[in-house]
Amino acid sequence: MKPMKVLSVVALVGLFAVASLVAAEETKGTIRSVDTNRHEVVLKGVVKDTVYELTKGAYIYLDGVASKLGDLRETDKVVVNYEKKGDHLFAHQVRGLRNAEEATGTIRDVFKDKNEITMKGTVKDTTYELDKNASIWLNDKKASLTDLRPGDEIRVTHQKKGDHHMAADVRAWRK
Repeated sequence: MKPMKVLSVVALVGLFAVASLVAAEETKGTIRSVDTNRHEVVLKGVVKDTVYELTKGAYIYLDGVASKLGDLRETDKVVVNYEKKGDHLFAHQVRGLRNAEEATGTIRDVFKDKNEITMKGTVKDTTYELDKNASIWLNDKKASLTDLRPGDEIRVTHQKKGDHHMAADVRAWRK
């Protein structure tokens, strides 16, 4: 009977772990207001605005650069990673996109000598040139361009400057 109890407890713990991973969600929207005193971001809604409370240590980015909550403004487009607990929405990460865009896909090639990454496209591949101060992450750890490989999944925060896509932040994941 004891092994059955242990197995039940292990299964229950595993279920809660999976549930907490599934509970994290992502939404996109436009900022209605930012309250630095209450650590909140309010997104415009069609019927009702939505309030996201920032967790302690929440990550704030503006155009791919680490920022502070006070750097975000009304009308900024944002992507919020959050978790719902009861009636409250707790944001772990807010990515503001004022002058930049995000693109996701798979790395086709890495050109270390040119400081560039090419992402596979459905019709045409896109090449991103890394800014001088670009940040690169692999599996949520600080990395360098030499750590990235074809086949890695990526999210690139970039701005179009003439014919070039200039990347400020590259997030890569490898299985």
